Amino acid sequence: MRWAALALLTSPAWSQAIVLTGCTVIDPSKGSSVPRSNIVISGERITARGPAASTHIPRNARIVPCSGKFVIPGLWDMHVHVGEIEEDWFPLYLANGVTGLREMAASAKNFPRQRRYQDDVAAGRRSGPELFSTLFPMDTPPIASVRDAREEVARRAAMGLKYIKVSSELSRAAYFAIADECRRRGLQLTGHVPDSISVREAAAAGQDSVEHLDGVMLACSRNEDEARWRLRANRYPWKMLADNFDLDKTGKLIGELRENGVWQTPTLAIHQVATLAREGKLPAGFRTEYARRDYANAWPREALEFFLPGLDAETARSVFALHRDIVRRMEKGGVRILAGTDTPNPYCIPGFALHEELALLVESGLPPIAALRASTSNPAEFLGLTRDFGSIEPGKIADLVLLDADPLAAITNTSRIHMVFRRGRLIDSAARRGMLDRVRASVASQTTPPAAPRQD
Repeated sequence: MRWAALALLTSPAWSQAIVLTGCTVIDPSKGSSVPRSNIVISGERITARGPAASTHIPRNARIVPCSGKFVIPGLWDMHVHVGEIEEDWFPLYLANGVTGLREMAASAKNFPRQRRYQDDVAAGRRSGPELFSTLFPMDTPPIASVRDAREEVARRAAMGLKYIKVSSELSRAAYFAIADECRRRGLQLTGHVPDSISVREAAAAGQDSVEHLDGVMLACSRNEDEARWRLRANRYPWKMLADNFDLDKTGKLIGELRENGVWQTPTLAIHQVATLAREGKLPAGFRTEYARRDYANAWPREALEFFLPGLDAETARSVFALHRDIVRRMEKGGVRILAGTDTPNPYCIPGFALHEELALLVESGLPPIAALRASTSNPAEFLGLTRDFGSIEPGKIADLVLLDADPLAAITNTSRIHMVFRRGRLIDSAARRGMLDRVRASVASQTTPPAAPRQD
């Protein structure tokens, strides 16, 4: 099953030009929607795009009529964990139009495999989503000294890493040494905000993206110092944070994040799961028929214990509402958003979870075009990949999602997928169904192994 699902991507007519005719092209980076357009794909790249009445159609091209269809760039999930290259997950991503992934915590064992995978994808030796990886956070194992921190950044840079992840347990001295070393080497610094520092300090130190919103909530509290002490003492301060949310501090923080060019990955999907778990509403509505048994068996417990532990249902609802309000204020205040899901945390099903994340961004107050931007052009800009990805223009790699309905009218229409193009290779409706059916059948046949370790 593993290789069969990916083999569906290999088109015997890949060298033949393909023309999508009469579609509406949505460009999130420009905020535009252009009807009656043609898109010409030759090999793995877009070679032309223009009005249907005047765009040249190459001789012997394969014509794909697209009247009434809407085309968006391939989607990116900017916070995932793919382990040892899970072949049964990648068809789920592609069938859902997710053509790019940012791996946020590869193990030393898995990283070489992930690197080989990405090299093979780029060279056309295999098909699957783009994958950009970093190692486990810099506090795994713990950094003992400033010298160790700098040496570890140097070691990771020598491995070819482009971004370095930090997490909660770093000391102040180690964090600032890591930030300085990343600046000197031109590496992106990303991850959680360590408990020992504030989001403001992280922004000033040059952290490029902040993952999740728990550190942001600390910085928006009238009782930030006490809440930080409680957090480090494992005396969970979530109710205090919800009760002492300060709009003035929030506005000032958003201004500082914008001025320092900090990107935010809210991962609202896991906040939603934490809330639904405490309300006893899981797993309704989640596509668990595609979830590996070793993960799904642990999810009921992990959904209650892992994310924001110590929450009761009422506080969970309050915290989730504040998270969405913060995201709305960030987008309105000019902080750039990246869509990420933290898959495969509880009930975050590969591919499907990104559509849920986009819906949550819109529910939080983002316009649909801004949600699309968070999963298309923003990832390309953040990763420095705008030459190849993020929009539908001649010369760019043909990662496209053809939709049956307008996502600007309702963001949930991103899941109404007619077909997907991955590096110019067509995944039509039958191929998509086959990919999904194979994963579902594989899951149904699984026995019940021990629960997998949770991701972070």
